[in-house]
Amino acid sequence: MIRSSTLLAFLAMSFLSVRSQVPAKAKQPVASPPVNGNASGVPAGSSAFNVPRPYSDATDTAIENRLVVLALAGPEYDASVHQARISELDLKRAKTTWLNLLTLSTTYNDQSFKQATPTAGQPTYVYPKYYFGITIPLGIIVSQGNQVKSAREAIALGKDQQLMLARTIKDNVLTKYKQYKLYNTLLQMQSELINDVLASSAQAEENFKKGAITVELYIGAQKTRNEELVKNMNLQLQQDLIRLDIEKMIGISLDEVLHPALAAPFRKPRS
Repeated sequence: MIRSSTLLAFLAMSFLSVRSQVPAKAKQPVASPPVNGNASGVPAGSSAFNVPRPYSDATDTAIENRLVVLALAGPEYDASVHQARISELDLKRAKTTWLNLLTLSTTYNDQSFKQATPTAGQPTYVYPKYYFGITIPLGIIVSQGNQVKSAREAIALGKDQQLMLARTIKDNVLTKYKQYKLYNTLLQMQSELINDVLASSAQAEENFKKGAITVELYIGAQKTRNEELVKNMNLQLQQDLIRLDIEKMIGISLDEVLHPALAAPFRKPRS
């Protein structure tokens, strides 16, 4: 009985000793919920694609303001200024039109009359030597006021059209500039893709010379390279066309606005 108790005690001590030597299972860290973002860790409101921007917000705003100023100083808006001056001159002319309708006349009496000796009870006749007259058309009283009102309404209409033109010019030049920036970003991404495609095409050509790939795979790699190069040329063409549109509106080179430190001193475009 004593031996059995001793054996059980020995087995129990051995089990506890072995259990203490087994390392405890590491606890898996609990993922904390994302802060101001989604499960992928990207902050809310931002894109997972970190595309570099060519200019900061402050610099970009300054460029846009300068483009608007240059576009409004161009001949398209300047023509509306001249039209407003013409309307003001028409108003002044309408106010003085009635003077052209007046008629002044004068007559000299060259007839000599022998003056008889006045007698008692008979009136004395005096004949004037000069006759003066003025003619005023009655219709001018009604039509003159309407002409002046019409000229004033033309001035008000010209101001509204001038404001609409300024807004249209601003919208056009800012839209073109945003398109220019978009193509600039697309060209950067396309350039990175072309570098990968060119490396893959060179590798395919080398493998084809060694006989490691078939001619179909080699032709496919060359076709992909040519397609990406054509895409790059089309993007560059579209950006160049937009650049020409912007320069047509502002009257100077776009580089002078984007890089003023490297360009010539700022000058007002010729109207």
